[in-house]
Amino acid sequence: MASALDLGIIIVNYNVCALLRRCLQTVFASDGGLRFKVVVVDNQSGDDSLAMVRQEFPQVEIIANDFNAGYPAANNQGLRLLGVDKADDRVASLDEALQPRYCLLLNPDTEVEPDTIPTLIRFLDETPNVGVVGPRLMLPNGELDHACRRGFPTPQASFYYMFGLSRLF
Repeated sequence: MASALDLGIIIVNYNVCALLRRCLQTVFASDGGLRFKVVVVDNQSGDDSLAMVRQEFPQVEIIANDFNAGYPAANNQGLRLLGVDKADDRVASLDEALQPRYCLLLNPDTEVEPDTIPTLIRFLDETPNVGVVGPRLMLPNGELDHACRRGFPTPQASFYYMFGLSRLF
């Protein structure tokens, strides 16, 4: 049976209500008619994050931790809720039609550009040998954030970096 969801989106939040609001606004503006579910995992925020999500984005599923589980554990909670962990007995019985075809982990300070999510899904559908994708990060002024570019740490890469040559490539 084919999945009813194209995408599951997990956002881990901790005390960044305004950023989370903007992230969710841009996610829903970039849906392109796709079927997706958004899960916000809140790590015991002391701000109004949970109230804001409940009021402004009632379609978002919330996991409200009563402790700060940390980023990796909170993402795993969201993945389990989406039924991704087949080895976990709690999710093994979930209807496969409710599980998304793809999952997207977003930081709450992310602003998704229009058409980004449909473009991502289209790329993944057309390129079945790809298992993981990473975004191009842009600075507020529209320039590429070079901090997002990571390479394998080889002696050659280290040489280029240490002598400033990496800025040329």
